[in-house]
Amino acid sequence: MEKPEKPFRSQRVRTLILFSSLQLCFVFLIYRSFCLQCIQGDELRCKAADQYCRKIRIGAKRGNIYDTNLRPLATKVNSYSLYANPSDLDRRELVAQSLSSILDMSKEEILRRLESNNYFVWLKRQLSGEVANRVRSLGYRGLAFKEEEKRFYPKGSLAAHVIGFVGLDNIGLDGIERTYDPYMRGTFQELVSQKDRKGRDLTPREIGYDEFTRGYDVVLTIDEVIQHIAEKELQRACKKWQAKSGSVIIMNPKTGEILALANYPTYNLNQAFSTSDHCKRNRAIRDLYEPGSAFKIVTAAAVINENLVTMEEQIDCENGVYQSDGYTIHDLGKYERLTFSEIVERSSNIGIAKVASRLGNRRLYNYIEAFGLTGKTGIDLSERVGFVRPPELWTERSMAAIPFGHEIAITPLQILCSANAVANDGVIIKPFIVRAIMRQGARHKTQDLRHETRDERSQVSCLKSHVSSFESVIDFSPQESRVPISRRTARVMRRILTRAVETGTGKNAQVDGYKVAGKTGTAQKASGEEGYLPGKYVSSFTGFLPAEDPVISMVVVINEPQGSYTGGTVACPVFKEIATQVMQYLTVGQTFYAKGLNPAS
Repeated sequence: MEKPEKPFRSQRVRTLILFSSLQLCFVFLIYRSFCLQCIQGDELRCKAADQYCRKIRIGAKRGNIYDTNLRPLATKVNSYSLYANPSDLDRRELVAQSLSSILDMSKEEILRRLESNNYFVWLKRQLSGEVANRVRSLGYRGLAFKEEEKRFYPKGSLAAHVIGFVGLDNIGLDGIERTYDPYMRGTFQELVSQKDRKGRDLTPREIGYDEFTRGYDVVLTIDEVIQHIAEKELQRACKKWQAKSGSVIIMNPKTGEILALANYPTYNLNQAFSTSDHCKRNRAIRDLYEPGSAFKIVTAAAVINENLVTMEEQIDCENGVYQSDGYTIHDLGKYERLTFSEIVERSSNIGIAKVASRLGNRRLYNYIEAFGLTGKTGIDLSERVGFVRPPELWTERSMAAIPFGHEIAITPLQILCSANAVANDGVIIKPFIVRAIMRQGARHKTQDLRHETRDERSQVSCLKSHVSSFESVIDFSPQESRVPISRRTARVMRRILTRAVETGTGKNAQVDGYKVAGKTGTAQKASGEEGYLPGKYVSSFTGFLPAEDPVISMVVVINEPQGSYTGGTVACPVFKEIATQVMQYLTVGQTFYAKGLNPAS
């Protein structure tokens, strides 16, 4: 009798099913492993890393800013930024209370930050070492510091409107700090904070750092000494005349280098965030004003360049009052007949308006455009464009008002560049304020090396050694911008402007030992709705010296002086004081500069 096969078959089926299931599971595991390792591997590795470490972006080492002789104007000092891991703080209210007086923050603000769900929160950035030590002495677990660099301006308010300032993350917000931020900022670092299985931060570790992450240094054309002279005398004048504000710009008219740019009021760069915008405004390149008689430099040059007048031609100046197309023009003096040269010297509005009528609207506008008054000068700072309407929009009175600086609005830098055309044989050189961008090599302690040793030879050797520690990345050189007038016209204008200082309205700008050429400006302030404002004037003087071969050119603008308001009384003495001291400084340092010790060369 044969045994039944049914149980045996049943067992085989079960075995087959089990084996097939195991095979399917194995195939699934292989497929799943392939997905995890090859398809989703990178994503999962990142998620895993996020669970046990956190990356925090930290500002890089920012480059320095130097004056033309490598004296530091913006550098850095060590600071300490306080952060917390709220999960490690048990007595948050007590911690907030203790930190409040030390950090000069409200208890509520500190608590708000500590109550966040993050494992890393900044409490306060860029603290001094003294404050950091006071926090450490509290001994609270969960508080730690990150050592960072804080921007420091060793000269305080010197050249504040040129240098600008940075934010807490060392990103430039104004001035050179903003314009050249991509060069100075360098490469950001990362702080890696590791965490345990409960998400608590362990001791942070800083990723490796090398010198190539450091930002480039910027060397300015500004001379610290000349800048100091300009700021000191401008402040003195504004206080004397109780003026609302003022500006001074000093240039080398042959190269376009800005040697000094000063504004009043000013501010301490180390306290930028507690300073009002009124003090931080760079008026020399941002404020528009009617230039008044200083604009006669442009008008007179245009007439001479077009051969429309001779120097000895006499013009009827109508005894100081003249009606032109229903518009009354006044002179400060009651002049009858003046030669063209005397019109400029004595600043006759009537005389210049009559002569300018020979140009016509279109030609006068073309010269305004040729002198660069309708566009930007090109300086490496954020400047404002002058306002000059196209001739199609001029009214009947425009041709009578514009020749002596009304119905147009320009910046102090624009009028100075116009005068530079006269100083530089008809050529305007583009103004610039950065001499070079450099990478610092060997570390040197930066000092004022001009006075480091008594022996001149040792001075030269020492400074050359210091300069050699810098590697130039970008050099800036003079660039011709415009040629609005001929060389002959420029030379004729230099003679006229020299007489304007010797015998005309600019007498108070005379400098002992030098011939000065220049032009005063007195303009009543205008308001779009109210017309010209009574008692509110802008006083200015624009000039250069030595007149025959200029070394410096300068514009002085005083806004709303009280008492006297003419350019000859208010602005000319400021020009004289600054120019006298600057020429003395340049003369004393002439031997030193002749050694070819330009740090950008």
